[in-house]
Amino acid sequence: MKNIATKRGDPNICEYARSFDYRSVDTKIIREVWNEVQLNLGKYNDNPFPVKAEDMFEETYNMHPDDLDEIYWSVADRLGIDTEKSESNPYFNQVTSVKNLVLFLHNQPRISNA
Repeated sequence: MKNIATKRGDPNICEYARSFDYRSVDTKIIREVWNEVQLNLGKYNDNPFPVKAEDMFEETYNMHPDDLDEIYWSVADRLGIDTEKSESNPYFNQVTSVKNLVLFLHNQPRISNA
């Protein structure tokens, strides 16, 4: 992880955000996933890990599925995203990358205030 972070240099949220169609994908989800993944991965040379949308949770980060679940639940709770009926989500069982996590969360309904 340190080698990847060193090669990438400083984190760049703009480069990461451009990996998404930010006109149709909720930018709050894009940002919160970025923040939560960085929090989970820690710092290298006093900088948060430079997350990229195409990063794979298992292959790039060697992340345990429980850690991915923690990221998912944290972002969903913070943004009021409904976590029920996830089986009907087009990205169900396809969350292998940071980008797919963003798109999975984006395709979940919001919790209504009714």
